[in-house]
Amino acid sequence: MAEPLSGTILFYDEIGEEGVIITSAEDEYPFTLSGWKDTDHLPCSELEVTFIVAEAKASQITVCTVQKSIPPKGEFDDIALTTQAAIKDYFKKTNEQLKKFSEYESIPKEIDFLKLRRFLMTTYNNLIDIDFKLKESNLSTLHRDLMVLSSLYDSFKQKSKYIKRAFHDLFLNRHEEFTAAQNKLEANKLSISKHNTNIDSAENAIEKLEHIANKTPTTSENYPVIQLKLSRVKAIAVDEIHLKRTLEEENLKLIQFIDMIINENEESFTLKYVVEAKNFDQKITQLLNKVAYQFDMFLWKTARNSESVKNFFQQSNIKGKLSTLSYLKYYLQSLNNDNLTSENRSLIELVPYLESLHRRGVLYLCTETEDGLKFKSAVTSIDKNIDISTSLTYDKAMEVIRTHIPDFIFIDSQAPELKKLLTTLKILQLADIIHIVLVVESGSDDLLERAKKLHVDTLLPTRVPPRTYVQNISDIFEKY
Repeated sequence: MAEPLSGTILFYDEIGEEGVIITSAEDEYPFTLSGWKDTDHLPCSELEVTFIVAEAKASQITVCTVQKSIPPKGEFDDIALTTQAAIKDYFKKTNEQLKKFSEYESIPKEIDFLKLRRFLMTTYNNLIDIDFKLKESNLSTLHRDLMVLSSLYDSFKQKSKYIKRAFHDLFLNRHEEFTAAQNKLEANKLSISKHNTNIDSAENAIEKLEHIANKTPTTSENYPVIQLKLSRVKAIAVDEIHLKRTLEEENLKLIQFIDMIINENEESFTLKYVVEAKNFDQKITQLLNKVAYQFDMFLWKTARNSESVKNFFQQSNIKGKLSTLSYLKYYLQSLNNDNLTSENRSLIELVPYLESLHRRGVLYLCTETEDGLKFKSAVTSIDKNIDISTSLTYDKAMEVIRTHIPDFIFIDSQAPELKKLLTTLKILQLADIIHIVLVVESGSDDLLERAKKLHVDTLLPTRVPPRTYVQNISDIFEKY
């Protein structure tokens, strides 16, 4: 028996009851209505069909239809677990990208990047304009990582706010009964459209045949043939209308079934999704804030070593140490208070936030109680708002550091646990964040160079007059 072929009806003449089928290989096969074997459909142009070839003609022609049945309704296995896993999978790609920045997770401090983003980036660009060499430092790597994380955050927020889309993508598309019903609904709609075409074709054929029949004498030998064709086409039209209505009734049931699945599961999914998205939001925001803190800290640490930046601040009469807060106050002074934009007002609201971050903490690991009291008195005379802690032991010093990371650690060069503390700070990745000052009897350039190899920023000589001692501490606070 010949192998069935597939093709499309190129054209069909309803009056002559003949047409041509063309295959994907562009082979053409003529056919007549006598070769049509599909009682559910009427031949018409562009209809996809299967057929066999006999004597160079198409015969045993049937319409190609793809029907998907609805599987029997049963228990949907472990909905809660599957949904939870699906939601996590929804953010999987973003989560994998976050792992590339896991080194920043150990940073102990944070700043609110979302509050500072616009001004922090403006500040960075302005400082680069003042001294392009800043871009050649490690600062550029931090800036790049911060921008990548910022972009990931924006992408996550955009993705996470469309819960209905997530419900469709994560739950409904994985629900076998829903997808089967949806596919059947779409297949039925396609079939209904084809039935409508067949009905239109049949009605046109009936109209033409009735017109011919009215003009043909009843005594003519063609009259019975025309009546037979007319009867056949009317029967096909009735069948097409019946099939269409059957599918329309089935579609109403399918729509009700689909709505039931959505109504039973959407609320539960939304609750799980909101919780998971919130957890992920906290995770990415915390990481972003840690990187932002590191970036802000390194930005000004690098800027303080730039003569161009220091000259700019001096010439611009910017008061206070080089910091985002000082630069923000300087920028706000240049604004016209009578014509502030909403963006300007949001910057004004940043001032108290940054000021709250700038309450400094100082720890002094000393060898004598008297030295600690002398240090406390000096610091208090400089700024009463500085939080001061003194310690005679490594353990107490570490307790202070873990509870509230100080901005400065002064360490007596004679402290027996000096190297242990410096090593611990390095292990905890705090050596580059906390300003470390080595307290010595007298300083020298050679001693400072050796101390810097241990992450010490500067020296504080003690064998000086009391006023000089206080001024030296004040200069350190001012510099850093």
